[in-house]
Amino acid sequence: MTQHLQKAQLIKLLFSSSTAIKLIFYFLIACTLQSSPVQAQIGMGGQPHPSAVLDLKTTDKAFYPPRLTTSQRKAIANPQAGAFVYDLDQNSLYLYDGTSWLPLSFANIPPINSSATDGAAFDSFGLVVAISGDYALIGAFGDDFGSTQDQGSAYIFMRSENSWVQQAKLIASDGASGDTFGRSVAISGDYALIGAPGDDLSKGSAYVFMRTGTTWTQQGKLVASDGTASDYFGFSVALSGDYALVGAYYDDNRKGSAYMFMRDGTTWTQKQKLTADNGVVDEYFGYNLALSGDYALVGAYGESQNKGSAYVYMRTGTTWTRQSKLVASDGVANDYFGYSVAISGDYALVGAYKDDNGKGAAYIFVRDGSNWTQQEKITANDGLAGDGFGCSVALSGSYALVGAREDDLCCKNDQGSAYLFVRNTSTWKLVRKITDNAPAGTNNGYSVSLSNNAYIIGGPYFQNYQGKVAFGIVEN
Repeated sequence: MTQHLQKAQLIKLLFSSSTAIKLIFYFLIACTLQSSPVQAQIGMGGQPHPSAVLDLKTTDKAFYPPRLTTSQRKAIANPQAGAFVYDLDQNSLYLYDGTSWLPLSFANIPPINSSATDGAAFDSFGLVVAISGDYALIGAFGDDFGSTQDQGSAYIFMRSENSWVQQAKLIASDGASGDTFGRSVAISGDYALIGAPGDDLSKGSAYVFMRTGTTWTQQGKLVASDGTASDYFGFSVALSGDYALVGAYYDDNRKGSAYMFMRDGTTWTQKQKLTADNGVVDEYFGYNLALSGDYALVGAYGESQNKGSAYVYMRTGTTWTRQSKLVASDGVANDYFGYSVAISGDYALVGAYKDDNGKGAAYIFVRDGSNWTQQEKITANDGLAGDGFGCSVALSGSYALVGAREDDLCCKNDQGSAYLFVRNTSTWKLVRKITDNAPAGTNNGYSVSLSNNAYIIGGPYFQNYQGKVAFGIVEN
């Protein structure tokens, strides 16, 4: 059965009444509820194509899908695959794929690139990045101040609507040449933590800054109670709530360690020193670490001939106790498992960027009670030897972001990239690969960070090591 409306009637129906769209949908519903087994066809503005259920033809009018705010879209009860709306807040068309809402223009929206306003060659801006809510922190450990080389700095960026603007440049109150302040960064709420592993003959240190309004002020300087030269305390840092975790991966003949500090008012006090239970030389415990609520994750990529491992710690009161040791189910020597780590809620993500001839991999672990079990190994679907997938990892809610800093794109060696994954129950699927038009040698993905619906990707070797970052959104 074919139902065909005359053109004049169609135009009147579509465009002469504020209730036109209601009439259209009532008409569609009536057609679909017919008892006839024959598929109904509707042609508006002309004869419908034989393959069409609904065929709209016009030369000077538009079709308007339902227009909703983001909260209204997400409140749709039990959406089915194929649902289609326009999101007024995001200014984008959204399609429901059966699992999540996807912006149709997502793949075509490039990340927003930013650099330091006073950046210079060899600053390495973007070697490390962190993001928390509307604030991002970017390290530039190679920043020079006159004759003081590699004193280092870090930059605060603030989100303003759909862009990110530089708000402040942070430097150590007692900075000196070779401190490499900004070699590690972390941010949580109104607090920022910045490592300076080269400070004081590489004993190292870390600095806490606090935000009041738009002003960031140094609140304290953290050092290890038993620090010695070449410990590189501050090479890695993590921050969550009132706790700060600082790595010293060269401590004790490169066995490595990590120090837990707690804030009381404006004072930060060392509470505990964490080490591997059976630490050995060149284990590099503390090379990378992460902190989320009552859980800490510390990587030790050098363990067992660089096969690597990562240690989970849990807090009870003010005491941190080792809960689990994570290893790759298929790990072999020189995988560098634990080179990068992230933790969020009941999930941990550990990178092994040397896996499979340097293609790289990342491993998802999930916690059940006090047990951590490997849930999945994720890799790049287009990975090649030497890409370094897993050199950096980030985790926030149902999303994981993995850097591949040596990925070659369009004949641009080491341009670098990052891969965004989303969790669907117990399976992680690729959402997209994030790239830009950066030149060869940028090393995009050297660092990555995620917070809620925002991400940041570092490209520290851009323009003769001046460096850049890319900001983007994750929206479901």
